[in-house]
Amino acid sequence: MGTDWKQLFQAQGAIWMHAGQAARPHALLTSGLHSDGFVNCTFVTQHPRLLQRIVTDSGGLAPLLPSQKVDWVIGSAFGAITLAYAVAERLGARAGFTEKDGEEMKLARFELAPGEKVLVVEDTISTGGSTLKTIAALLKAGAAAGDILPCILCLVNRSGSGELSGRQIRALITTQIHTWPAASCPLCQAGSEAVRPKTHWKELTA
Repeated sequence: MGTDWKQLFQAQGAIWMHAGQAARPHALLTSGLHSDGFVNCTFVTQHPRLLQRIVTDSGGLAPLLPSQKVDWVIGSAFGAITLAYAVAERLGARAGFTEKDGEEMKLARFELAPGEKVLVVEDTISTGGSTLKTIAALLKAGAAAGDILPCILCLVNRSGSGELSGRQIRALITTQIHTWPAASCPLCQAGSEAVRPKTHWKELTA
């Protein structure tokens, strides 16, 4: 029997879901939306052996890896850096990452040669905003649109969609987590407080 990856992520504390009690806080996302769940893949990606197992396991990401040649695997800083390196090692490619540049992302430390094929990876896809900014940064750095593979590899897809701007999302875990604007958040209406997950993680998971 294969690994239940969602259960494993929950056991590692990487996926948290609100249990419905009004006295318990819920998540305030960077986008400003409120949510009944949150994914923090750092609790998984900080374990190199576990990450290698995810990338190489026949029931993990291994069958989702692209069959075509890949020259670069690029993730966004900071969440997808270690995933990019693990996937690149598996594919025999180079690894790099984009980093924040104001409200955008930039490819500052790596240089792509013309025609090199790039696989974009992400730890978690929620709205897909960071991933789209990474793709925009690659295009700005000189990559041709056709040289960025038509698939995105990620650990957790909570977006509710199987594609992002025409690119297929290939995910280890696909899970449904609800989000609402603050004004219509049912958890707020029930009396639950909205808090930033990464700075209030112990409060959320207590």
